[in-house]
Amino acid sequence: MGNKSLILVCNAGSSSLKFKLFESGSNLDLLAQGNCAEIGTHSPRFTCRAFSNDRLVDQVDREEPALTSHEASFTHVIDYLTHPDNEPAVLSDHADIRIIGHRVVHGGGKFNEPTLITDDTLSQLDDLGDLAPLHNHRSVVVMRKCLQALPESQNFAFFDTMFHTTIPEYIYAYPLPRKVVKEKNIRKFGFHGLSHNYVAKKAAQFLGAGVENLKLITLHLGAGSSACAIKHGKSLDTSMGLTPLAGLPGGTRSGDIDPTAVFHFLPHPSSLTDSHLTEAERVLNHDSGLLGICGTSDFHEIVKRMRSDSGSESARLAFEIFVNRLQNFVGSYLIALEGADAVVFAGGIGENSPDIRAAVCDKLKWVSAAVDTGKNEKAADIMKKQGVADIGAEGNQIRVLVVATDEEREIAEEITRMNV
Repeated sequence: MGNKSLILVCNAGSSSLKFKLFESGSNLDLLAQGNCAEIGTHSPRFTCRAFSNDRLVDQVDREEPALTSHEASFTHVIDYLTHPDNEPAVLSDHADIRIIGHRVVHGGGKFNEPTLITDDTLSQLDDLGDLAPLHNHRSVVVMRKCLQALPESQNFAFFDTMFHTTIPEYIYAYPLPRKVVKEKNIRKFGFHGLSHNYVAKKAAQFLGAGVENLKLITLHLGAGSSACAIKHGKSLDTSMGLTPLAGLPGGTRSGDIDPTAVFHFLPHPSSLTDSHLTEAERVLNHDSGLLGICGTSDFHEIVKRMRSDSGSESARLAFEIFVNRLQNFVGSYLIALEGADAVVFAGGIGENSPDIRAAVCDKLKWVSAAVDTGKNEKAADIMKKQGVADIGAEGNQIRVLVVATDEEREIAEEITRMNV
């Protein structure tokens, strides 16, 4: 057994494996972070940055043919972190990793709190695969590999659905036949809970108030996007539903549409391997959203095309649809919360796109939640220094913030609170 006590956090996506390594303690010093991207494709890529006393001491960014699967990717991560040629060594002994936290997308109502991983737990999680077919199975695969490769470490699952268990029944219930709903557990679950919880707490710290005393609207905007109404530290409502497909349009997901639209897609099995998705589900999850509207899911590229001399109409339409749906959720949550103390942007798009923040808040001036153009443009630089940027106009009654989300740190902080 090693001499250190470290926490490794794994975040498995459909074709990626993000990781962060923390040293246990009140500060949770970050030792390394990285990503195995495009796993199983022709051009998988491995990135990693190592730190010592908050100072970058090593980094790598390269194509890595060894990333053929999520199991192989986890092995590569551990091999890299313990490689004797690393100077300084990130990890001298993998036995120093005492606890591994795993982000799992869907708890399916069975898992509403952090859960110790056992063979029985893994079997139950695998049964939930149909609710989050793009993510849950990958998490299970990585957890199995962790149990095998690091048998002395404790593994815990943290669910994106946990934070939303406080949503009241009149909001989470669907107007469907009750018998079927109860048999199949069909209801709104909500997702991105780790992120919404994290940014809410960071926003509260910035505002100098307890999160239990605030009403917040948090917007996690990225390849997948969701909004959340948070009342006194608890989720009141969120835009995603039974699965992450509901709510806001994403990079490739449709978001809310007329349910009968799916009948216009052929119900033949998808051509995707290792999947039980129907053709309709494949289209709604992979070929829709921003990609379906304008041919790209890259939001930076969409804004670039929209601003070009030719002014791509499809890019503009994608942008306007995204903004409209966001404004609709913010508006409805202002009513549900009976006002708000702050609107908080987070996620890859929320943190890095001044355009989306300005556009969303353009119709919030009437509730005194306007954006200051100068502050908005400088938000990314401010966040690098303090993690939170206030981009609201002078005199706003509702603060407008940008918070750098960190789901992996949220998991590590929760592990510390668990005192295991």
